[in-house]
Amino acid sequence: MPSSKRKKPPCRPVEEVSEHCDINQLGLDFVPDASYSVPPRKETEPMNQELIDVLEAKIGVILDKYNDLKEENAMLHEEIQRLTNDREGIKSRVDAILGKLDGI
Repeated sequence: MPSSKRKKPPCRPVEEVSEHCDINQLGLDFVPDASYSVPPRKETEPMNQELIDVLEAKIGVILDKYNDLKEENAMLHEEIQRLTNDREGIKSRVDAILGKLDGI
């Protein structure tokens, strides 16, 4: 009985590369690892200080707005409480008036 598996084509022998590749001819620039990890400090320090100052100013503005909103929120909660109390007082007065009208 014939097999249903496909036959693999015979492997061709791998040809060895006789040419020698010179990495310098490829245009690759290999630099030792140590030079990659040393950041240039002279040019970046003033820029970093400017960025820190700007960031500090923005954070100050955000904190001021946060405190203002916190105070406004507290005032609004007090006003809600006052209006709720006023509504309860008016509701009880209306109920009293309706009770008198029912008695007439």
